[in-house]
Parts: sequence; C-alpha cells; structure tokens
Amino acid sequence: MTILSWLKFFDYLFVLRPTLLFPVWTVVLVGHWAQLRFGTGTGFEKSLPFTIWVIASYSFLMGAVFILNQLEDIETDKINRKLYLIADGIIPKRCAVVEMVLLGCAPFLMLFWSRWDLFFLMILSFIVMGWAYSSPPLNLKNSPWGGVIANIIGYFLVFSVGWNISGKLSIEMIWHATPYILGILGIYFFTTIPDIHGDRNAHKVTVAVQYGPGPTIKMGLITNTLGMMLGLFLMDWVIFIPTLLMVFFYFKTLFSRSVQDVLLTNKIATLVLSLVVCYRFPAYLLLILIVYFLAKWYYRHRFQIDYPSFQTLQ
Repeated sequence: MTILSWLKFFDYLFVLRPTLLFPVWTVVLVGHWAQLRFGTGTGFEKSLPFTIWVIASYSFLMGAVFILNQLEDIETDKINRKLYLIADGIIPKRCAVVEMVLLGCAPFLMLFWSRWDLFFLMILSFIVMGWAYSSPPLNLKNSPWGGVIANIIGYFLVFSVGWNISGKLSIEMIWHATPYILGILGIYFFTTIPDIHGDRNAHKVTVAVQYGPGPTIKMGLITNTLGMMLGLFLMDWVIFIPTLLMVFFYFKTLFSRSVQDVLLTNKIATLVLSLVVCYRFPAYLLLILIVYFLAKWYYRHRFQIDYPSFQTLQ
C-alpha cells in the first residue's frame, strides 16, 4: 500500500480540523485553572486522568461541531478556496454525517452517568456552536450579531466546561470568564475580515461584510482592551498578560489595514494565551506540538501544501 493510500485514512481525522481545537483546549484549560485559583471547593474530582477524560469527550463533540459547520458551509468554503475535505468532495457528505453523529454521542457515552452537569454543558455547546450557528432556521453565522452572540455564548460554555471539572456554575464563574470572552471576541472579529469577498458572494452577512474592515478592526481592538482592563481589575494575570501584549498587534493592524496583519494577529493571540496555559499545564505543550507537526506532515504529503503556518489561513 502506497503512502498516499495510508494518508487517505487520515482524512477522517483531519476533517475534524484538529488545529481548530487549540483555542477550545486552551479555553477549557484556562477555565479549569481559573477555578483552581479563584473558585470555591466543591468536592468534585480534580485528578489529571479525569481532566483528560473531560477534554477528550469535549474534543470529540467539537469535532462533530466542526463537521456540521463544514456541511453547512460547502458553497462558502469553495468560494473562499479553503482546503476543507467535505467542500472539496474528498470525504462524501454521507460519510461526514455518520462521523458527526458518532462523535456527537461521545459525551453521552463518556460522561452522562458520572457528571451530568458536564454532559449538559457539552450538549449545549453543540446546540449553540453547531446547530444554532450553522443550521436553519437560526443560521446565526449569516447575520453579523448572530455570529457575535453565538461566539460569546459558545465560549462561555467552553470556559464553563473547564471551570466545572472541579467547580460548579455560579455568578463567580461568569465574572471570571468575561475577560477571556472579551479577548476571544476580539479574535472573532478579525477572523471575519479575510473572508469578506467569499462571504458576500455567498450572501453570508458577517460583521466585516456589514461594517467593513476598518470598523471591524476597531471592534477587535476595543474588546481586547476591555478584556485586558477587566483582567487587571480581577488580578487575573493569565488573561491580562496576553491581552496586554496583543494591544501592539491590534494597533498595528488598525493602521496597516493589511489582511496579513489580521491573520498574524489572530495566530499570535491564540499562541500567546496557549503558551501561558502551558506554564501551568506543561503536558499541553507536548499535545500542541504533536498535533501541529502531524498536521504539517499530513498536508505536505497529502496535498503538497505548507499548512498550518503563519502564511496560511486558519
């Protein structure tokens, strides 16, 4: 069997777009870390194996979310010329649906009998970030503020999963989640800019399509700055340091209006917060490196492209 034949088996792994799990993993871990620093004890299990079990369950579910997003975005992805395996017909839609259903069952199989609260949060994540965001009748991704609302609620849920590993839902959790959500919202605004042309042609009205690059960049700068200020107020250096460092990149992009600066800002923002998390969870760095270099190997040998990199989109 040739190497290309073997690589085709990896298509069903990389249709999950595992590099997009980096922000999910990072926000789960910052939520868990925030609870350990600021939350009150609940008697819930805090062991490393259980934390890995929760993150694995959530990773499967988010893989199902990413497949659903691609199934609903086939035409847009073709216009934007993104190498998505479903849009390019490499993975048949029928097979993608079967894989999505199997992955979506993961929280039920892995958590329902032990932690129904985490199970409930994960199911809500699929409803908000998958169905409500991508599918009719809501199609939140196709309206500028619908996409914003879905990302705010969605990443509150991601943070909540991390917090609830050893904590519980509370006003305290929402308070400590807010600076992280503001920082992430700044990144979301920037992600809508490179796809303006394709989204407009596909009648997808994002924030950048509705208001243009300039105002969208300003929104990113404002939300990042608010996240930085609230992080300082809460004395949460885990979010304050990355958002403070990102102010330079946001201002640079504000003046340059360059798509390359937009892409660089997105990538640096995710990287900086992830590296801060690695200080507390060193094994996470190993996971990042394994996924990154496995993806580099797969895309180089399967499609002869250099991905992921600072020059390629997402």
